[in-house]
This record gives sequence, structure tokens and C-alpha cells, in this order.
Amino acid sequence: MRGIVKKFPTVTALNGVDFRVRRGEIHALLGENGAGKTTLMRVLYGMYRPDAGEIFVEGRRVSINSPKEALRLGIGMVHQHFMLVDKLTVLENIVLSLEGIRIPFEEIRKRINEFSRMYGLKINLDAKIWELSVGEQQRVEILKTLFRDVKILILDEPTSVLTPLESEELFKSLKNMVQSGKSIILITHKLDEALRICDSITILRKGRIIASEIKRDEATKLDLVSMMVGKTLDFKPSRPEKAEGKIILEVDSIKVLDDRGNVAVKDVSFVLKEGEILGVAGIAGNGQRELVEALTGLRKIEKGSVKILGVDVTNAPVEKMISLGVAHIPEDRLRYGVALDLSVSDNMIMKLYQRKFSRKVFLDKIAVKKETEKLIQDFEIVTPSVDTPVGFLSGGNIQKLIVARELSMNPKILIASNPTSGLDIASTNYVHWVLHRLRTSGSSILLVSEDLDEILALSDRILVMREGKMVREFEGGASASDIGLAMTLKMVEPPHA
Repeated sequence: MRGIVKKFPTVTALNGVDFRVRRGEIHALLGENGAGKTTLMRVLYGMYRPDAGEIFVEGRRVSINSPKEALRLGIGMVHQHFMLVDKLTVLENIVLSLEGIRIPFEEIRKRINEFSRMYGLKINLDAKIWELSVGEQQRVEILKTLFRDVKILILDEPTSVLTPLESEELFKSLKNMVQSGKSIILITHKLDEALRICDSITILRKGRIIASEIKRDEATKLDLVSMMVGKTLDFKPSRPEKAEGKIILEVDSIKVLDDRGNVAVKDVSFVLKEGEILGVAGIAGNGQRELVEALTGLRKIEKGSVKILGVDVTNAPVEKMISLGVAHIPEDRLRYGVALDLSVSDNMIMKLYQRKFSRKVFLDKIAVKKETEKLIQDFEIVTPSVDTPVGFLSGGNIQKLIVARELSMNPKILIASNPTSGLDIASTNYVHWVLHRLRTSGSSILLVSEDLDEILALSDRILVMREGKMVREFEGGASASDIGLAMTLKMVEPPHA
């Protein structure tokens, strides 16, 4: 790719970008949220037409005007935001992606099952997409792309919702691919991954190339951070002292069903104390989503009870939970976190307009603008203006917006599902600092995350959720290997009282 320029209303996303990938290599593309990484790859995949520049594939100049043309050229992409049809099954979505290719259903099923075993991507082919967790939906996207015989495979944050074990299995498959001559482009915010598995690294900042084709033995993690961010990051999350506060949230023997009517949360009990971060670790699809939705008023609790400061709030509506000081960072940011057609400012005050910004029947627009601009600055959200529709923002900046809104509520209880998913290292660093500050000020945090490093760094206690049950409890500072084993093996030891 030579001299690639891509402009959107009020912003130049790519400004003369040169990018090269060699055959048989894994090439990392790094940069902060909004740096232009995904935009560049969408140009390569034919989703965006560049305003200037050239693309060459195997030395031949090509014009890529659609994903179909990209696939014909052997270029495939797994997106950060999934492109699946919710009402169709996993198998039907895979078949739909094979437009123009006639293969019997059972042959497709057989081959997908082979891919599933090969890459450790367990999935129910007959489940509908809307019934799946975010992690499971990502597995569908990976399988859907692997089914096509591509020469260049673009992966946008592929491990953001995978466990370390699942990530390792994926890395093994990527190594096998490059050994057969395929090229992998890996968009990631996980610098340790880039340094460990990638052959070359290119860094984007604000739509321009800062460094290209860095060999992994030529740079350290600190070098990459400096090039990406342009500054030194001061805060390092540390495990806090054990909380001894009063019980704020009490969950007693709750039972919750998934969208198919099956039991997803089975007799789960735990307490969350004042000024405590309680981590919940587990592989995606083991009941975490249903648990969080039940605790935030989005899903019915069939049995058991939930109390806040001793008051029964079982099956209380969302509005009631918000009024009690419960904030929620959802697992699926696009479905539950934002309204894509509304502006940044509208989304930022979505939960606060009745209390903080209302003047009887009118909104205080000046106050709304001032608050939004402050949060944009504090969380370094890249947006042309407060009036920009959220749908124009990058995935990482949408996540920043949600985190900024929820944390600005100064909640008594924060229930956070993968709060730093898709965020760059600077943004992750800042979110960890804010969570640490919230905890110190007395807020209670239920941190549901598939990032074990995050869980270990921030949590006072750690619960492991497997097959809908809390199978183990660990003190903060436990080893990642012990927690990983509890996540993947059937354990019978109950959580401590």
C-alpha cells in the first residue's frame, strides 16, 4: 500500500500511509484508538475506497472496490465489530458468507467442525447468533474467514475476548498458516502478543506511519509505547490492600436462564464489599453475560435474591438500579452501550439527563456540552465534535465513551464487563487508574473480565465462573496458571463463605 489517503467529514483518517506485508509473516499493526489502523485495513479489504494512493498484491497493482473483490484476490478480514445476522444460526451465517460457492450443508458442517477442533474454537453450529456471547460470536467470525482460502488474513483484535489458553491455540494456528505461505496482519493493543508472535511491527499515530517493519527483537515494550503514545505512562495498576468494608451487594443462590431457556447461572452466591474490587474470571459463554444482565435489571432472575445494602432489588428495573447508584459497562457495547445514530453528547448524558442536566422539561445544553467536552478530554476520546454521531467513532473510542459516562456517575456499585476491551495501552492505563481511584473512594466494583492480567492487577478477590457456577475463589495475587486451570477444568470446591 503506497500513499494511502482516506478522509471522512471533518477528519483525515489516513494521511499518506505506506504499508507492506511480506509473504509468510505475521505483521502487527499498532496504534492508539483512532490512529487509523482499522480504517487502513478496511481500505485493503475493499470496505473503503481510498481518496489517494495505490495497492499492490503480489507485485500487481489492483483496485479493490468491495470485500468480494478482496476475497477474490485472497484477502480476508475478521472485524472487531462482527458482521453476523442475529436471527440466523452459526452454520447459516457461515453458508451466507460463501455466496456464489455451492457446497452441501453437511460438507460445510463437517469442515467447520474440523476447523473448530483444529483451532480450539468450540461452538454450537445450530445456535442462533443472538443467543451467543461476544466471545462466541468472535469465534464464528474467525471460523467464517478461515473457511475461505485466503492468502492474506487480517485479524482486528482477535484475542480481545479470548482466554490465554484460547489465544495460545489461535497463535499455533497462525504459525501453521504462515509456514504454509500465508500472511497475517494482526491489529492489536496487546504489545506482549506483538513482540512474542509477530515477525514485523508497524506503528500508526494520528493517521501517519511513525515506524514501519520493526523486527520484534529490535524494540522493547517501552519503545513501542513511546512510539504509539508519544509520552511516558506513569500509572501502573497494583493489587490493593484487602477490603474489610460492609457488604454492599449480596447475591444469594440466584438462577438465571439464557436466551434459549437453558439455565446459564446456577445457584450463584457471593458478596461485594464496600471499597472492594471483586474479579470474575472465566471463559466466554460460561454464564458471565447472563449474570451481569441479571444484576443490572436486563434479565429476569428465576430464583434467589439480590440485595443492595440489605434492600431486596431482585428483578428491579434498570431505572431503579441506576437510581440506587449502579453503573454498568456492558459486554456488548454496540447492543447495550450506545445509540449509534445519536451524537456523542446525547450518548454521554443518556443516564444523567433527568437529574443532572434537566431544567424542568428542557435540557441545559450548555451544561451538556461542557460536561461532554470535559469527559472527551479526560478520557482522550477521538471525535471531530460533541455533535458527531457515535457510529462514526472507532470501536475503541466508543468503549472510551461508555466507560467515561459510567464512571462519571460516581457510582456506589460499578458492574463492568471487559471494560478495557479494544482499548489501547494508554486508555487501558487510564481506566485502571480511574477504577483504582473509585475503589479508594469507597465504590464497589464487580469486574468481569477475560483479561487475567487485568483481574490479577486490580482485584481484592477473584471468583472463577465455569458452566454457570462459581467454582473457586482466590485471593488477589493468586497465580494466573492456577486461575487458568480453574477456568478450564471441572472443579468441585465451592467458593469460600
